[in-house]
Amino acid sequence: MVIQPHDLIKVSDLSQLQWKEDNEWVTASLRRAPFVVVRRAEQTSDYIPVGIRGEQRNQRQAALLHRNGIEEIITPYMLAEQKSWYSLDIQRRELPVLRSINKVAEIMANWQWGPTGSAGFEIATGYPALKATSDLDIVVHAPNPIDISEAEEVLEKLDSLPIRTDIQIETNNGAFLLREWINKRTDKIILRTQKEPELVSNPW
Repeated sequence: MVIQPHDLIKVSDLSQLQWKEDNEWVTASLRRAPFVVVRRAEQTSDYIPVGIRGEQRNQRQAALLHRNGIEEIITPYMLAEQKSWYSLDIQRRELPVLRSINKVAEIMANWQWGPTGSAGFEIATGYPALKATSDLDIVVHAPNPIDISEAEEVLEKLDSLPIRTDIQIETNNGAFLLREWINKRTDKIILRTQKEPELVSNPW
């Protein structure tokens, strides 16, 4: 089973999760919404590195989930393909990010993409995570090089929307920020890998 960073996992048994710090909000958050997000770190045959979200932006807890605790895996790409935001309460869909997401889907139609961050979490779980001021975090699956002129055009269209978008491009080697790649001032770019960030000239 291939599990990628940004995937959301519904946890079947909270006792299968391990974390170091003793934060009261962690248990409360998991009881409200028993979902974790896969972190970019090395996986083992038994454990997956995950993160637990709290209600506040600074409430993020690194943890490990035993594979026996997986009930369901929801990828960002599934959310976009199924337009899962239509399942949310109509009042929540009035939030800026959700009001703009159909337009985002049109702009991103030629790419395999999906919402991550607060938007991805709320769309997947139904648990309120977005705010009126939230950005839309996006991941794009790009195992092959993308055309930079096409990327510039996509970014220009996204920047015309009334929300800010933050786009990560996932290659087979790691991930990089689309804006950083387009606006880079040197021939190197930061590639986020499972082990550590690397400076590379070609992220593919």
